[in-house]
Amino acid sequence: MGGGRFSNDAYKRLRKTKDYSNKSREEIFTSRQIDPEMDPVKAVVRESRDSEEHPETVSIIVALDVTGSMGFVPEHIVKEALPDLIGSLMEAGIEDPQVLFLGIGDFIYDSAPLQVGQFESSAELLDRWLTRVYLESGGGGNNQEGYNLAHLFAARHTVIDCWEKRQQKGFLFTIGDEPVFPTIPAEIIKRYTCADEAETITTEAIIKEAQEKYNVFHLHLEHNDYAKQDRRKGNWKALLGDHFIEIPDFKTVAKRIADVVIQNHKPYNATTNTNTASDNTEVENML
Repeated sequence: MGGGRFSNDAYKRLRKTKDYSNKSREEIFTSRQIDPEMDPVKAVVRESRDSEEHPETVSIIVALDVTGSMGFVPEHIVKEALPDLIGSLMEAGIEDPQVLFLGIGDFIYDSAPLQVGQFESSAELLDRWLTRVYLESGGGGNNQEGYNLAHLFAARHTVIDCWEKRQQKGFLFTIGDEPVFPTIPAEIIKRYTCADEAETITTEAIIKEAQEKYNVFHLHLEHNDYAKQDRRKGNWKALLGDHFIEIPDFKTVAKRIADVVIQNHKPYNATTNTNTASDNTEVENML
């Protein structure tokens, strides 16, 4: 995965061919259940690898809330905002971004609270995985969502060359309008990943695990008066500090992701940073 290269012209042709500007959300997102290829139980690992075409990949996970109050975000990204995300990165000199879209819901009430695409670079493949997401429009009115499933999947089921080869962390963005569950119960981990055995883990601990190879952010959308209330923001600030970002205008979310990556991505210097994560592991094993 990850082949091809994004271009604004290709995106414009794609949008015109698929007539997105004249289609409703339901006409674009046609899945009425989880796509079998996005089933996390079958996803042992998702890889973001360097290649001749993409020699210095930067891995970016965008986890979209697909509960009832948030379906407008993936719709906006498909119809208008992919250039804000990918095009902005490339214009800033980040030539090889690879983006993995996740669908996130409520693991108590929803049937598909975790859906996983693939790391991709081209407009066609990014569009393919994003529009396969099942907008379940669920959620349980319990003022919590399973955003921590994104941290779990990133930490334990992705392999990214920007970290493995260059010790450059990837980026993980969860996007939503509610607090996160305080834990992931063991039975939920076994139900929604390929793990046969599991232990309950706190959200604080799984975020810390994801932060070993990702810069972790949460974007809270203040898209209505309810979403602006402190009770809807929960303890995100305590969990992530400055990496908890409030977004007053949802139409700016893709550009904000690009800006955060541009500001925080550290250029690779091959002459001073020759160690890799695997090298370090080998040294530790020798000791």
